[in-house]
Amino acid sequence: MSEALSIIFASSEVDGFSKSGGLADVARALPLHLKSLGHDVRIVTPFYRLIPEKHKTSTIIPSLGVPMGSEEIWCTVRHKDLEGNVDGKTISVPVYFIEHKHHFFRHGYYGDGSQAYPDNASRFGFFSKAVLQICRSLDWEPDIFHSNDWHTALIPFYLKQAQLETNDFKNSRSVLTIHNAGYQGGAPGTFRHSLGIPLENFVLEMFEDHGHLNLLKGGINFADQVNTVSPGYAEEMRTPLGSHGLHETYLRKGKNFSGILNGCDYDEWNPETDPYLPANFSAKNLAGKKQCKQELQRLFGLPESASIPLIGMVSRLTMQKGFDYLMPAMLEILRIDLQVVVLGSGETWIANAFDKLQQEFPTKLGWYNGYNNDLAHMIEAGSDMFLMPSLYEPCGLNQIYSLRYGTLPIVRRVGGLKDTVMQYEESEGKGSGFILNDPTPEAVSNTVGWAVQTYYERPAHFCKMVAFAMKQRFTWKTAAEKYVALYRKNLS
Repeated sequence: MSEALSIIFASSEVDGFSKSGGLADVARALPLHLKSLGHDVRIVTPFYRLIPEKHKTSTIIPSLGVPMGSEEIWCTVRHKDLEGNVDGKTISVPVYFIEHKHHFFRHGYYGDGSQAYPDNASRFGFFSKAVLQICRSLDWEPDIFHSNDWHTALIPFYLKQAQLETNDFKNSRSVLTIHNAGYQGGAPGTFRHSLGIPLENFVLEMFEDHGHLNLLKGGINFADQVNTVSPGYAEEMRTPLGSHGLHETYLRKGKNFSGILNGCDYDEWNPETDPYLPANFSAKNLAGKKQCKQELQRLFGLPESASIPLIGMVSRLTMQKGFDYLMPAMLEILRIDLQVVVLGSGETWIANAFDKLQQEFPTKLGWYNGYNNDLAHMIEAGSDMFLMPSLYEPCGLNQIYSLRYGTLPIVRRVGGLKDTVMQYEESEGKGSGFILNDPTPEAVSNTVGWAVQTYYERPAHFCKMVAFAMKQRFTWKTAAEKYVALYRKNLS
């Protein structure tokens, strides 16, 4: 067995303690699986206002000074183990919570619901610097500082500073994982003073972006290794269209920029054991899936019919998810002999459009405004197909859940969607889903039409695809092994 690595994993949210999106899922699953491989992994995350209400933590560092620009900010570090099941074994990973009431005892993680907090750069700059201070206080020099997204993108910069100025962490290396390149942590240039970013680093090749600070850009430039959450998304980020303005920055990283596909929690998303379903099922016995479909139709007030194809959606209602071109296509889609159920929340105009469509097509469209975990599991299990026409999709998890539940994805050829879904081949009946290329209403409606036609006219092909889809696996063990290889490459 290779020598164990020591890894500090910094994330602005961790499922089980704090969560607003997929970053939290990764920040829970990946450290647990790294620990199961024998490595010393410790997580650092903010101690948000809601955490004390849910969890009993203990103080591990009563008073920690964090130098920020010309001042020193003091905080407390708390501790609680994160526990999870990996391959039937209970795994524990220490979590260090940075407690600072001004920065983190707020109603939201990043904003108040209507807009981002104006001091986010200061809040998460402090958090990033505190990660290094924790290591100093514990007299611990990790092999790898693993940061995630713009919130912790200053860690690679602070690490390089420490190595040059004090010779601290001289053997450590930094890895920055980008979960969504659309969020970059922009801030006025004046913030550089409080963040301790010298003027010589406020240049185009480092932090400067049209006169402003760009924390993600700076992190990319200073990190030893940058990766994202699928090989397909890594390819797109090297192009002007898919990079959100940073393609040249990614290109400069060369071989030190790559993609590792996220895994799936198959313990939670398993049709054979899923507690949210009225009946469980497997690839060998799909009778339970028919019951789930009937119950899903009942829940949404749709005619209960086993023969009509049912398409599900679970999504944030945002431009990223393709609603700009999906909504104009919905009138055409709902004229097809099918049913559609949608669960989601987000932009008001999209929700209003679904309200109107449901009134017009009450027997064909079921719509729930909000998020409901029980219902999300039901949609994955009871639908025949799952629609996910994203404008861009770093990894995506719902298409992976859909495959596991024998619900054939209809997706756009982007990011992690093209890495996980195999296009249907009419000649042989092979594939695991239906893929569209262009971000247009016509492409969406034509591909949905093609999927529905296959359901009605080539049922043997459809059944063959369901069986194949349910066999696909994208595990966190595989992802963790690839991360370990990435760490070792940078340490060698």
